[in-house]
Amino acid sequence: MNATKTFKRLASSLRQFTTPSVEREATGLTGYIQKIKLFSYNARLYLLHVIGMDLIHGTWDVIFNLYLLAAGFGVDFIGLRILISGVSRSIAAIPMGWVSDRIGRKAGFILGDGIGAAIALVQIMTVNPAVLLVAPVIGSFFGALHEVTEPAFMAENSEKRERVHLFSVSDGLRTLSAMVGSLIAGFLPLWVANAFGFNKLDAYRIATFIGIAWWFLSLAPAVMLRTYQRPETVLNTKHPKGFSALWKNVKNPILIARFVTVDALIALGAGFVVPLFNVFFKEGVHAHEHEIGVTFATGSAFLAIAALLSPFVVERLGKVRAVFYTRLLSVPFILVMAFAPEVGADVGALSVLSVAGMAYVARTMFMNMSNPAASAFSMETLDPGERATFIGFSTAAYGVLTGLGGLLGSRMMDAGDFRTPFLIMSAMYLLSNVFYWVFFRTLEKVSENKI
Repeated sequence: MNATKTFKRLASSLRQFTTPSVEREATGLTGYIQKIKLFSYNARLYLLHVIGMDLIHGTWDVIFNLYLLAAGFGVDFIGLRILISGVSRSIAAIPMGWVSDRIGRKAGFILGDGIGAAIALVQIMTVNPAVLLVAPVIGSFFGALHEVTEPAFMAENSEKRERVHLFSVSDGLRTLSAMVGSLIAGFLPLWVANAFGFNKLDAYRIATFIGIAWWFLSLAPAVMLRTYQRPETVLNTKHPKGFSALWKNVKNPILIARFVTVDALIALGAGFVVPLFNVFFKEGVHAHEHEIGVTFATGSAFLAIAALLSPFVVERLGKVRAVFYTRLLSVPFILVMAFAPEVGADVGALSVLSVAGMAYVARTMFMNMSNPAASAFSMETLDPGERATFIGFSTAAYGVLTGLGGLLGSRMMDAGDFRTPFLIMSAMYLLSNVFYWVFFRTLEKVSENKI
């Protein structure tokens, strides 16, 4: 009898050992490639959409504030635009979560993308202060619609087995596209001005037109995405009217509040610097456009690598620890940027631009490496019906606090203080990370059982 049991155990072990790799959960590089090869139809189309959509973001991040400075506007005007845009997006975010539930996730982010491209075109074609202050209001409403719908749509229309890898690969392609956009923004205006005699404003516009054209083209694969009706993601069709509709599907208000708190602290800290990075390099470091473009492009390249490596970090540490440690690693590099002149002087062989540029690249890589894991964790932890509402509240907090930080940071930079914004940013990042660890370190195993 004992011999029979022993034989059965040996046979079972042998079957497990000889099971083909496609039936076992492969790990490491093999598992990573295996999961990418198994991406669904929706996942592949979504990646095509991302490639086209984010080219304009890289171009815009480098050019538009420089365009405003070249047009004669001050840094304080840029800060006012950041505040208006942030507050407008905050006002729009929560209702847009409700709109997303009514018109559907797919229609929501396609509409937000298309009109967003049109608003960008209007802004780069004018130097009218009134238009430049009103356009962000309109653009923010449709930008908020896109932001609250796209992550929820992909969470609901992708397979759980591919989700972390999908978010990672999409972030990688997103940043590679942004890198190309940054290089276009850094070099094309100079080439156009020298080759054709255009003034600086027209040269900036031509570079932006290329990004906007790709933005419109990215809508084609988005239109082809399929919507799958799963029982766990179909919302109640008897929707209440008014503000109560926003709370209809919320089952975990405390959990949502915790996610929003973490995002809000990051938003406040980021607002002091992130929307003004190009201003910092132009006015604080005295870099030229092509140097700013190369710096931003290098940051995007390393961010793409970090995003693609994110699943390996998650596999080793788990989502919560991966988010915590990578965000923590970004803080020292924020401080290096704050003290770049002193660090450059101490090192001797490096210029201020080199020190600030390398710190910018490292901060961008480590801070944003956590995004795929953080997105997947929040979407898996929350119930399907409350995901868009959470994203709405998070976007609302992010918008108003980024706007407030941008206004205060621009006033400091306009007065010649380029250090204090970085110090505030580092403090907010640290506080947010502490809260993330306290709130979520025990929740990861629970989230594994959800879609």
